[in-house]
Amino acid sequence: MNVVTGERAVKTSAWLLYTLIVLEILFMVSPFAAYYYSIYATPLNLLQESSHTAWLTMYLLPHFTYSDSWLANGLVLVSWPLIFLGIVVFVVGFGQIYWSKFTGKGAVESGLYRFIRHPQYVALAIIGLGTSLYWSRFIVVIAFVSMLCIYMFLARVEERICLEKFGEAYRDYTNRTGMFLPRRWEKRFCRLAIPLPRAVWLRGAVLVGIYALVLVLTIGAGQWLRGHVIDSLQIDDGPTRVTVFLAPVSPQTKEVVADLMNRSELPGLIAYVAPSSWRIPELGFTGTNGQPEHGGISELLHPTTHGNSLSFDEDKLTVLLADASGAGADVQGIDRFTRALNIQPIEFVELDIVAREVVDLRLPAEGYWAGIPVPTF
Repeated sequence: MNVVTGERAVKTSAWLLYTLIVLEILFMVSPFAAYYYSIYATPLNLLQESSHTAWLTMYLLPHFTYSDSWLANGLVLVSWPLIFLGIVVFVVGFGQIYWSKFTGKGAVESGLYRFIRHPQYVALAIIGLGTSLYWSRFIVVIAFVSMLCIYMFLARVEERICLEKFGEAYRDYTNRTGMFLPRRWEKRFCRLAIPLPRAVWLRGAVLVGIYALVLVLTIGAGQWLRGHVIDSLQIDDGPTRVTVFLAPVSPQTKEVVADLMNRSELPGLIAYVAPSSWRIPELGFTGTNGQPEHGGISELLHPTTHGNSLSFDEDKLTVLLADASGAGADVQGIDRFTRALNIQPIEFVELDIVAREVVDLRLPAEGYWAGIPVPTF
């Protein structure tokens, strides 16, 4: 394999990883989300067929469940600003490059390129980070980290080509600017750089080892974050089923609901409890026609409620009873929920909190995401 072919292969890999990172969120916000996402679901379902790869489809951060973790809320809160910032940086960098080509001015050293040499890679990384936080599957996070490593390789290859083409002028430019961060910032990180051996095969082995270590640390950090998030949710681990409260409720309401779920002869291993006014397409909650009150800044600071109001009537709650797939028949306790890869809705029930009874049952309609791996919290 020659250098050109190898470079093309790496670039193709980078774009495939980037597609994996960004495509899911683009599917979800498009008008044809259900159709496109059903196609994207095929590889996700394949991953879930094996116990060795099923964990890759799990989520790290909450998507529609209230969390009292400032870390989880903060990470989700900054996801969309990062996406928009990345788009702006990419458009500016793209415009500078192609305006220079159109006008025949040669190498670009002004604007963003005055401070960093690869602003478009930085922009794509920012977009990838935002989408990885918003749609935080393990496989997406791993792809994001892998993409960053590939960008580093591509940037070095491109700089070698530019140095051969522009000579000392480009070398002077690299001495004035940083690769991905302003020069002053990068100098601090350069002190942490690991010296690489000169032998090509040994250098490659060291780089592969560093990449493997980065993946291990990423997965470990992801597992810790997921555990922290689950601890921040309102969950009752009952003997009959695990009850997950999608909205914050008072201790009294939580006690009543948990008692109803544990003593009622109802099906399902998991019970998702939400205000009757809430709408959550992934679970089939359709909400009501009422006009809910808005909580202002409190809703903004809790973005994991899927856009639903935190002002609701605690006496009107709807419960989705569901079975979990992937958890295993012998799994007990909270693991019935934490190990679930997907859910199969069984029925909805309406609760009368004042009377402490189940007042209505109905079968769930065929949802948009039927057969598609969706978040479980």
